[in-house]
Amino acid sequence: MIVLASGDAPIYTVFARRLSGSVQPGPPKSDFRSASDTRGGQATKGSKIPKLKRIPLFAEMSEYDLHQIDQITVERRYDKGEVIIEENTAAERFFIIFRGKIEITKRFEDGEQFVLGVHSDGECFGEMAILDEGPRSATARALESTTVMEISRTDFEALLYTAPVLAFTIMKALSSRLRETGALLISYLQRKNRQLARAYLDTVNTVVHAIEERDSYAKGHTDRVAEVSKLIGAKMALGEEEMFNLEIGALLHDIGKIGIPETILLKPEPLKPEERKRVQQHPLEGKRMIQDISFLKAAIPHVLYHHERYDGSGYPEHLAGADIPVPSRIIAVADVFDAVTNDRPQRKRMSFDEAVKLIKKGSGTQFDPKVVKAFLKLVESGELKE
Repeated sequence: MIVLASGDAPIYTVFARRLSGSVQPGPPKSDFRSASDTRGGQATKGSKIPKLKRIPLFAEMSEYDLHQIDQITVERRYDKGEVIIEENTAAERFFIIFRGKIEITKRFEDGEQFVLGVHSDGECFGEMAILDEGPRSATARALESTTVMEISRTDFEALLYTAPVLAFTIMKALSSRLRETGALLISYLQRKNRQLARAYLDTVNTVVHAIEERDSYAKGHTDRVAEVSKLIGAKMALGEEEMFNLEIGALLHDIGKIGIPETILLKPEPLKPEERKRVQQHPLEGKRMIQDISFLKAAIPHVLYHHERYDGSGYPEHLAGADIPVPSRIIAVADVFDAVTNDRPQRKRMSFDEAVKLIKKGSGTQFDPKVVKAFLKLVESGELKE
């Protein structure tokens, strides 16, 4: 929050009091021209009113208001390539472009530089200076010879005393620019987040595919389970984050099997009770393998609970109904469907139609009825087919 030079009250408090009449008019200092000529760029002397009239922000203002704006602005010219404001430096003034073009960039921790915008005649930049005393969050550089009108924060605070309605008009105009910049930055960060998520998925895929090389029967199983899970999740209208965690969980659901001997995994005869118990430990083994990897933590429940049954007779914790996370319930259906439609050491695969009947039969006992309903809609629409 910005504080007046006198240190008495935040800027918006003074503004509100001034409008209500509880603060006596008059600037907190006698000289409006606090912006010195020791900044970068070349300062121009003389009245700026003729130029102010050609800037849309000021074009409709009265001569009286223009005179007040003229009193608190400094006109400067910057050469091509010259830095006007620099990221992480003090934010003391904001700018309106009279003639020229500037580029605003932000550098992120990974060193990448992102262009927030290119602005030209009549546009504003650096406006956070009147709202926040923190350091600059971006750099502005002239792309060509550029003339700007600059207003310091202290002078704008003084304007709040003498002409609050005028100050409010300027703030309204600046706020729309802030919203546009904020929306652009959010969009960029979302894109970066998606790129990072994709990198995570690629890493997980590489690991999973390496593991599947041990078991020729399981080759492609995780990819197919992930694809069917995503189709069901989309049909159930899961959110973006939940869909991402669903995909990670589906890809990793059998990662705990890496510790199970091949003599058990590839055994053509029925498993002995102790061997079956060993296989049923793979959800817990999978959890232990990924629990210390930060970006995989959200997928832990789906690795752990994909063999739970809707009626509570599954493993490892005998969860039932809504206690089982939705993505885990989805993976359970996708996992069984893919397992029975592909050959395994102990049996031959079912036909597509037989597998669909099996899933339908398990509704309410092994599987969540809502997940089964979404699965069947995929079959009926042809989105999921043999």
